Amino acid sequence: MQAEYTCPFCRSAIALDDVNVATDLALCRACGKTSSFSIVSGTTEISLDLLYQVPRHISLEKNPYQGTTITYRKFSPILYFLIPFTVLWSGGSLWSIYGSQFIKGHFDLGKSLFGLPFLIGTLILLSVLAFLLFGKWVMTLNKGAGSVFVGIGQLGWTRRFTYNRDSVISLRNSSYEVNDVPQKGILVQNDDTKFMFGSTLSNDAKHYIAATLMQEIRIAPLSTTIF
Repeated sequence: MQAEYTCPFCRSAIALDDVNVATDLALCRACGKTSSFSIVSGTTEISLDLLYQVPRHISLEKNPYQGTTITYRKFSPILYFLIPFTVLWSGGSLWSIYGSQFIKGHFDLGKSLFGLPFLIGTLILLSVLAFLLFGKWVMTLNKGAGSVFVGIGQLGWTRRFTYNRDSVISLRNSSYEVNDVPQKGILVQNDDTKFMFGSTLSNDAKHYIAATLMQEIRIAPLSTTIF
């Protein structure tokens, strides 16, 4: 059975004769645009109908001046394991290493150095727990300028990207894996840049955010310049 390919711009079918694997190009006869064959062959179909099905863990805000903001928060079942594990493993190890020294009022350099990996591990676990409990993921879209923030409150990191009416939005395999299975990420591709994000989000969130991006690029500038 012959594979079917879809144009990422107009969603029309691309004939196999219009695909050049060697040069990684695919030509759409319907709209006349060319795109990367690797994008065309690996794209997961995104339906704009998903815009009417907002996932419960997503909130959407639209402001005429600040643009569109999507906030993602979701409780992770792994907390049921991590919380008691952190209490037992970290609490027990740190108390036996440092608590006994505090009670005796005697500092043991060798024992304290031995406990450093447990202390570092505890700090990492507490950071993960804090993010799972209070963290958020925020994407903003405003007239061709986009940003993705991940963190707690105002503390976190932000990645920025641009988009325009010629940008291609797709769901593509990322480097993030679960049980050795690559997870899809949201890819924003311009002529010479690629920006992927959201590989750790739930599938319904990825599809909804990708559909929102596709809607936004319809009203985006023809070209984007960030000052």
